[in-house]
Amino acid sequence: MNILLLEDDEEICKRLVITFESQGWAVKAVQSISELAALLKAKSFYPQVVVQDRMIAGTDSAQYVERIKTSFIDTKILVLSVIDTSNEKARLLDLGADDYVAKPYSTSELVARVKALGRRSTLVASSQLITVGNLTVDMGLRRSEVAGEVVNLSQKEFQLLSLFAHHPGKVFPKEVLLEKVWDNKGDVESKVVEATVNNLRRKLESGKCSCGIKNVRNVGYWLEA
Repeated sequence: MNILLLEDDEEICKRLVITFESQGWAVKAVQSISELAALLKAKSFYPQVVVQDRMIAGTDSAQYVERIKTSFIDTKILVLSVIDTSNEKARLLDLGADDYVAKPYSTSELVARVKALGRRSTLVASSQLITVGNLTVDMGLRRSEVAGEVVNLSQKEFQLLSLFAHHPGKVFPKEVLLEKVWDNKGDVESKVVEATVNNLRRKLESGKCSCGIKNVRNVGYWLEA
């Protein structure tokens, strides 16, 4: 399992890296918001779970929860914070965090919480490299190829393709796509889903992809090999 650790305290960071690596997990540690921003842009490491300290060098990392969720589909986020109130926990969960652990915490509990989140992160954990026909989706590099040629996709197009490629033949109703890719945002119209799927379909067809995106009105969309 891949773990992204966001912690600015050097000693705590080292201790958590050792703890997580002892579980056999691959750990990428970043100690500043600028490092986090660079990683999100490069997408060179795809985590199943993000463990992030609430305050990083005076910056509230909560504002990056949504951005992390957008960059890494199905990644789970655990927030560590000294603030231990029900209102604060509710606010972070509303922002998109999947779990919240108040400081001080026990190492054994933290590891158990991370393991639980890892089991829920089924989409990415299943594979980093997916091949369907002559289509290849590299989750780690955030890259898609058809017959070895790179297909340039927008963020949402890649998230859609990743979802379809992990489950070829599975039908996804529009409501499910809104929930999985757009996090069920109330301001996202169903027409946006249709437009994004159509753009993705055209790009795959122009690259002579051996599989295509099919749909039936009022039923859903799927990737057919």
